[in-house]
Amino acid sequence: MVRRLILALTAAVALGVQTAAAADEHLVVRPYPGPPWTRITDKSGADGWIHEQIPASQTEQGFKDILTDQGFRKLGHQDPARFLRTLFNNVSGACDAVLVNGPVSRREGGYDVAYGQVYCGTQRGTNFGVHIFYKVIGADAALYSVCREFHVPPSAHAGALAFPKGEAGQATALLNAERAANDYLASGVYVCGGRSADTRCGR
Repeated sequence: MVRRLILALTAAVALGVQTAAAADEHLVVRPYPGPPWTRITDKSGADGWIHEQIPASQTEQGFKDILTDQGFRKLGHQDPARFLRTLFNNVSGACDAVLVNGPVSRREGGYDVAYGQVYCGTQRGTNFGVHIFYKVIGADAALYSVCREFHVPPSAHAGALAFPKGEAGQATALLNAERAANDYLASGVYVCGGRSADTRCGR
């Protein structure tokens, strides 16, 4: 069984070559709003790192929400939109029924940034669907990927919610949480140091 869709997808992404790194460049991932979150994964090596957090009220064996940040040191100076397109091309191998939005390219703090979403109707090998919201930053020392993942009831139609009758309130709560995730990625994830011109740095 694939434990997390994000790991299955990024494992298939291979781009770029090693580039010179800005020594003090670093990714800022602000605390996720709302109740506290707990880090369950903290792995790093010469090529980069991965951190994963889930709400403190959930367990690693049965979580429904996860926030993942990754740094790919070999992908410094790479196009974040290209990274997302490559990742999106691998979604169909992990899901039944897929819808992707983006990537949408922007410029933030002097760096190229890409946003995108994956709506997986049913993740293969599981009994749930997955919605993932991405922000990818193409900086100098590394390429940074942050995503907010939601586990949702399975659906034969990607992007269509299929909550059981009587659970309309849960569907509304999910939509509100997904809007909040988009806002968080836009405002709470950015790069400081190096040549960053982001006005949020130092606050």
